[in-house]
Amino acid sequence: MEFIWKGIKTLLIENEIIRIEILAGKGTDIVEFLYKPYDVDFMWRSPIPVYNPYNFITTAEGKLGNFIDYYPGGWQEIFPNGGGICEYKGAVLGLHGEISLLPWEYKILEDTKEKVSIKFSVRTYRTPFLVEKIISMEERKPFITIEEKITNLGGESMEFIWGHHPAIGKPFLSSDCKIKIKKAKVKVVEGDGISYTNLKQTEGEWPFVEGKNGKKVDISKVPSENDKVSDVIFLSEIEEGKYEIENKKLKLSFYMEFPVDIFKYIWFWRIAKGSFNYPWYGRNYNIALEPFSSLPNLSEAIKRRDALVLNPGKSLKCEIIAGVRRI
Repeated sequence: MEFIWKGIKTLLIENEIIRIEILAGKGTDIVEFLYKPYDVDFMWRSPIPVYNPYNFITTAEGKLGNFIDYYPGGWQEIFPNGGGICEYKGAVLGLHGEISLLPWEYKILEDTKEKVSIKFSVRTYRTPFLVEKIISMEERKPFITIEEKITNLGGESMEFIWGHHPAIGKPFLSSDCKIKIKKAKVKVVEGDGISYTNLKQTEGEWPFVEGKNGKKVDISKVPSENDKVSDVIFLSEIEEGKYEIENKKLKLSFYMEFPVDIFKYIWFWRIAKGSFNYPWYGRNYNIALEPFSSLPNLSEAIKRRDALVLNPGKSLKCEIIAGVRRI
């Protein structure tokens, strides 16, 4: 189904089990990932409403760029910068890069009872990249497949950060949830705005981190809605390109599978009404487990030598699976 929502070209694809809503006119954001038998949506909805970036102008450009002004929650693709604003080869790249604020072209490749496939594409405007992806859903399958390709259209080598930013919220998210990740190293850093936390800014082995009281905290356990915590956590040396968030009460889980040779990190963002001042003002309850190629941001990633690079005319491909499982 194709329609216009708040001035944004929007696509709805579904089968008997799941329904996915995609904002083709704004970054291909996935703003709904609904498990139909339980009427449970996994995607978090930000307190910032959906706005069409081309019909709505904010009062002033943010010091990190405009990503937050147009961030409705859900799942964004992040490219070619991840994290804070930086300058690269004379171009200023704002928070989380370019493509999440751009309208994408799309073409329906297949629309049958057995399978739906849509090809999306976009060219970046401050860097010379072409991003293409095919999102597919099959009959009676509780997952989507995303086949992606990044191409350097420029005449020189180009570095970049590539990531996916799915934020999970209510009604699925609660303290009944537990995160399953096989093995990783953990680093805790300062959260958004003025953040409250029960963790020390330190390093550990998944899932344990030292708490402020000196005791180990199991960060695989999702905090309750009113725990007043806010953290940004980076997972590295990931053993397996997969994670799963289980809600034991609902007997339901959301999972993602990705190539760990490309997405070598998971950025773990968790807020349980513990981030104050701009931009969240104590309102948020969400987590995000984000496969990323690098640590933030592009200029720093180049110095650390963890940025990806493509020579002129070369491409990089990957496949991602995201879905729902009964437990």
